[in-house]
Amino acid sequence: MSKSSLPSIENSIIESFNLPQNINGHELFILREDLIHSLISGNKWRKLFYVFSEVKKLGVHGITTYGGAFSNHLVATATACKLFEIPCILRVRGNELTSDSNAYLKHCESEGSSLEFLDREAYKHQKYSDTVISYLNKTWLSVPEGGASELGLKGCLEIISNEMDFDIIALAQGTTTTSLGVLLSSKHPTEVWAFPVLKGFDSVSEMDALARKLNYTNEWLVAKSRLKCFDTYHFSGYAKNQEVLNRAINDLKIEGNFKLDPIYTAKAFIGMISELQHIKQPKKVLFIHTGGVLPI
Repeated sequence: MSKSSLPSIENSIIESFNLPQNINGHELFILREDLIHSLISGNKWRKLFYVFSEVKKLGVHGITTYGGAFSNHLVATATACKLFEIPCILRVRGNELTSDSNAYLKHCESEGSSLEFLDREAYKHQKYSDTVISYLNKTWLSVPEGGASELGLKGCLEIISNEMDFDIIALAQGTTTTSLGVLLSSKHPTEVWAFPVLKGFDSVSEMDALARKLNYTNEWLVAKSRLKCFDTYHFSGYAKNQEVLNRAINDLKIEGNFKLDPIYTAKAFIGMISELQHIKQPKKVLFIHTGGVLPI
């Protein structure tokens, strides 16, 4: 295994970009977390970094984790487990699915992961903490859906550093682990804009519950006044309205060398640009590219 094949946080850089629609003269920047790795990119590796450290520390046999049919977390976990030669069991929501249902699941199986398809009721009873379990006469580190755990948040707290000075930081939101980490690590008076990709998602309640569960209640209560959640850019949910979404991205005519994925980052990017058009005073804005572009 070559060193270059491993994910590296050092690859993440900040680049400027522009859009014809930027009529109010905002300074636009993008944090290229997608460059960490082609498949284990962005917040996926941030949430897995300390998981792999814990596997080594505990000496368990492998990793098991959870996700839906279009989960970037499952793809990243499967790919990373193959790279680090660690056995992996992926528990997928939906017992009507198979490994042939889409490119995401096919890729996971091709990387050597074992896929188990759970009915939705059984899936609800997954553990929401990093827990060592016994399965098939071996010990496994069980990681929650999307890496939404203490180890995952620990990694996400490192996305934003103290020297980053922006008026607004914007990003897509799934399980809220990344957006909570960004909010807690950014500084006053920076606003954090979260764009949930799931229809009907209650961002504030979910972030509140996660912060309390992971013992960050005080930090959350201090920081949450800087949070703005925009819940109308979900495009009806995961993997829906793809043609409409693709047209919206193409219409932006992005002047920058990056691509956005249709499940997460494209929605947040469209939402950010739309909302910025209502702000007349120029702002210094950072969009976090949380990865998710899947060349599979």
